[in-house]
Amino acid sequence: MKIAIVTDSITNLRKEDLERYPNIYYGYLNVIINDKTYVDLKEINNEQLFRYIDEGASCSTSQPSPDVFVTLYEKLLKEYDYILSLHCTYNVSGTVNSARIASTMIEGAEDKISVVDTNTASIGVENIVLRVEKLIEEGKPLAEILKAIEFYRHHSEMYLTIADLSTLVRTGRLSKTSAMIGNLLNIKPIIGLFDARLDVADKVRTNKRVLKWIVERLKKDIEKTGKQIVRITHVNTVATANELKQLMETTCGDKVEVFVGNEIGPVMAIHFGRGGIGASWMPEQYTV
Repeated sequence: MKIAIVTDSITNLRKEDLERYPNIYYGYLNVIINDKTYVDLKEINNEQLFRYIDEGASCSTSQPSPDVFVTLYEKLLKEYDYILSLHCTYNVSGTVNSARIASTMIEGAEDKISVVDTNTASIGVENIVLRVEKLIEEGKPLAEILKAIEFYRHHSEMYLTIADLSTLVRTGRLSKTSAMIGNLLNIKPIIGLFDARLDVADKVRTNKRVLKWIVERLKKDIEKTGKQIVRITHVNTVATANELKQLMETTCGDKVEVFVGNEIGPVMAIHFGRGGIGASWMPEQYTV
């Protein structure tokens, strides 16, 4: 069976992974700058985004319409037997709902498309997508792949931190006074996904403590479910991402396999700002 994987541009896989797996396709979200719409990753990058932000531009995002997925699905069904459409949790983006609507609009495609809310986002989705690709390479049947996806929907962790609290002021999540005090005290909120919803997991001071906090959480999951596959992302701070990778490998040894992915793309960067870093992991082994 020839399987295509569709995901959203928030996933932002590395170039080498897209080259290795040419059956991966994006449904692109949009970035809106001063009422002008740019296609995420294709028409705007983080450097351009932050230049607009520094100039005081109004920035927001929007999900792709169902028509975007209808066009993509119809094209792919001419080449593939089945489509796995794996998307960011609806609590972060409504993209998965557009994909679901699209899957019902194509006549005769009811048994050829599975649209999945992965309960995670960004590198969390990336982890699931690339695990599925390995299962396809191994020749696993579709039924087992779908069960593995369901397992990973409920066994993935993700934590992100925001370096500059002014980002939360711009997005309306924090007052200017609180942000100023927090920045002065070097407070770093750690945001986690809990039941597929973003919430504050903890607040620590200094980047060093952020990295240590993330590694401690990783160690706890290793104790519970064994070796973990970890992916790290960042916004304009690859040195910190590599530092976190090294700390994980030094602390956890052969109980982790760690990858540093791309920067968070523009859609997510609007909300997390410069200097943000995140990590997501899931067990290497699944049970079905």
